[in-house]
Amino acid sequence: MKRFTAATVAMWFLPFVLLASDRPAPTDVPQIPLCMIGDSITWAGEGDYWRQYLLEQLPALAFVGTHTAKLGYSHAGEGGNSTHRVLARLDDIPDCPYYSLHIGTNDNSIKDASAIETHAAATAGRIIAIVEGLLKKPSVKKVFLCSILPCSTANPLRDKTNSATNVVLRQKMAAFPKDKVVWVELEKPVRAIENWGPMIKLHPTREGYKVLGKLLADAIAAGLGVKDRAAVPKRRPGCGVRVENLWEGGSNGRTRAPVIAGWYSTSFDVVRVTGPKPTVTLCGELPPAKDAKTVRHPLSRSFPIPQKDAGKRVTVNFFTEYEGYKYTRSPLTITTGGCEVTNILIEKQRPSGKASTYGQGSYVDTTTPPQPGELVERPSAP
Repeated sequence: MKRFTAATVAMWFLPFVLLASDRPAPTDVPQIPLCMIGDSITWAGEGDYWRQYLLEQLPALAFVGTHTAKLGYSHAGEGGNSTHRVLARLDDIPDCPYYSLHIGTNDNSIKDASAIETHAAATAGRIIAIVEGLLKKPSVKKVFLCSILPCSTANPLRDKTNSATNVVLRQKMAAFPKDKVVWVELEKPVRAIENWGPMIKLHPTREGYKVLGKLLADAIAAGLGVKDRAAVPKRRPGCGVRVENLWEGGSNGRTRAPVIAGWYSTSFDVVRVTGPKPTVTLCGELPPAKDAKTVRHPLSRSFPIPQKDAGKRVTVNFFTEYEGYKYTRSPLTITTGGCEVTNILIEKQRPSGKASTYGQGSYVDTTTPPQPGELVERPSAP
């Protein structure tokens, strides 16, 4: 099997429009490409509503990232991530003009109160290193660094360490170029809300994300000097959304690399139905475990194909489950029973929940209307 590095996977999601700054904007109101980086707060549970509420405040935002969440918005958050893990995957995070970073709470669930200051300083140091790494990306213009949220959990020391980390970060902000890094104060406004705990918890509720959406949108608008916050981008003729068909097909019959946890759409043409209970099944393709104690969770999803769908194009959406919990990242294969399918497309789920126009490899879909939050670009010149 051909080997792919994590960086190769990230390249599939690279917004190539960012590299063509000398060409006319693909929308009549220029979009603001934003890559949101973090842990499960950035995307798990109700996390995708953070992006939805951001769009309500700033319709010009377009989300960039290797991952996708349940509403179909792209991002670069991973559940369970610590600052160590984000540092390890910096090269996999797509190049983007604007980043927002919220990370650190998973570092700070300590049990010893005497260690708060030392631990907070170490967490802050790694957050600073992440920002410095993002500032080395070729297209970066600005990083919006969010203070770590307060959290209401069974361990009050986590909340205290988060707050202590923010104290250090506020002091260190002067070391960053003022035109490159913007401090986004989330902690103080949230703590000022009466009875904030049930709204924020460890993972905010939708109500909590609505508060975060307003706070981050205000910071972005101020940091970028946005004059008309209500302006809505409109696609210009011949432009569209880049699609990465993860299906390699051919004799391999699998995805081109291990599939990142998230929400996906699979579409295909049903050539014919040959059996009484036709199905299409997606399966994880895991290598042998390194030891007997390793617990792994291969993906397995079966979709019935109604007899009436013979000769039609069918779309099914699926969630892999969260990595490290009920999903182990791996390439995916497709098997069929009682039917024959062709022209397979496996892509990140889009905000519409509908499949893109079929294509192979990386291409710009200029037929399917873009939805709010999708980055629009021009097809590459031939």
